[in-house]
Formats: sequence, structure tokens, C-alpha cells
Amino acid sequence: MKDDNFQVQVKTGDDSIEVIFNGQLTINYIQKIKDSVGQQVDFSKDMVVVVDNPDNLDITFLQLLQSLKKTAGLNKRQFSVNSKLPSELESLVSNSGFSDLLNSNPVNN
Repeated sequence: MKDDNFQVQVKTGDDSIEVIFNGQLTINYIQKIKDSVGQQVDFSKDMVVVVDNPDNLDITFLQLLQSLKKTAGLNKRQFSVNSKLPSELESLVSNSGFSDLLNSNPVNN
């Protein structure tokens, strides 16, 4: 789904999906982002999330990722996140205690 301010792209494979986020990943758009994920994501598959050099992100987006991770775990699926962040957003993530989430390796939660 493409919005003027953010993008959620889903690529589906046989046993896994890749969800790519970029743009403004903030509270102003989190409901639309959440709705887009809910419409496009098959939670019965392993999930790889890519946070690709977003313009901005905040704690609401990190909480959404945490929720996706928990949902994957409840469905006994693997979940991993790969992120490419500007240094100021790396600092935000680190200071908010979500570093492990954005640098997670595939694990079966």
C-alpha cells in the first residue's frame, strides 16, 4: 500500500512473507500502517520485516513491530527484522530500548 507519507510493501513467498516499511513511520500514520499490515499480511507464514531507511519513526511504530513479533510467536512462526536507519533514528531506537527488536535474527518465538 502506498500513501503519500509512508509505504508498506508485502512480498509473499511459499513459506514466508517480507514486509517492507519506509517513509513516515509515526503516530500520525500508525493506524493506516496497522490497517495496511492487517489487510496484506498472512500471519500463518514466517515473517521478515525490513525497515528501509525511513524518513522518521517513533515509539508507536516500534510497538507495532513488537506486536507483529508477538503475533508471529503465537502462530509458532519465525520473525526477524532487518533495518537500515539514519544515525539519529538509531539513537532514538537505542534510547527507547528497542535495539534488540530492530536487530533481531530469525528466531522461533
